[in-house]
Amino acid sequence: MRIPALAAALAAITITLATPPAVAQPAAGTDPAAVAVRPKPRLYKGTGDDVVRIRATKERGVVKVTHKGDANFAVWAIKPNGKRDDLLVNVIGDYSGSVVYNLYPWNKVAAFKIEADGDWTLQAFPISAAPLWKTATVRLKGDRVLKLKAPSKGVRSLRYRHSGDGNFAVYALPESGSPELLVNKIGKVSGKALIPPGTRYVYVRADGAWMLRR
Repeated sequence: MRIPALAAALAAITITLATPPAVAQPAAGTDPAAVAVRPKPRLYKGTGDDVVRIRATKERGVVKVTHKGDANFAVWAIKPNGKRDDLLVNVIGDYSGSVVYNLYPWNKVAAFKIEADGDWTLQAFPISAAPLWKTATVRLKGDRVLKLKAPSKGVRSLRYRHSGDGNFAVYALPESGSPELLVNKIGKVSGKALIPPGTRYVYVRADGAWMLRR
C-alpha cells in the first residue's frame, strides 16, 4: 500500500521541478520596449591621431568628446566608403562637448577620424539618449545637445544669450528629417528665435558660455 503513495509523491516532485520560475512582467499598460535598458555606449580613449570604427548607420546620434592638448584637435565623421563626411569638431587646445553626427538624412557614418596632439576620449550614442532639458532655463558652455520632453507644438519662442567670441549656432531638430538653423551669429549676442513645431532636440554650437530659455 505504500508503493502507490511513494509514486504519487515522486510525480508531484517531478511536476514541481518542471514548472519554470515566474518571470517578472511589466506593469499593466507599460510598453515593454520602454522597460528595456539601453546598453551603455562604449568609451574610446587614445592619444594623438586615430580612427574609431562603429557599425555603419544613418541613425542620427551624438558623439561626446574630450581632448587635452595644445595644438589643433579635429574629429571627422567618415562614410562607409572611407571618405570624409562632416567635420564635427575643429578647435585648438582643450575641448569638451557633444556634437551631432548624421545631422542630415543623407549622412551615413561608419567611423570617426581623430586628429590630435594629446589625450582624448570619445563616446557615440543615439540622439534619443541625449540629456533631457528639464527646466525652462539652461546655462551651459560649448557644444551641447538637449532633448525636449515632447515635440514642440504651436507658437514657442527661444530666448538666447552667448558670451563667447566665436560662432554661436542653434539648431532645432525633429524626430526625423532635416534640422532648422535658428541662430547663426558671431561673438557676444542675445535675442529671441521661434521654435518650429515638431522640434524634439536642440543642438548648440558655441565656444563660450550660453543661456537658453523657453
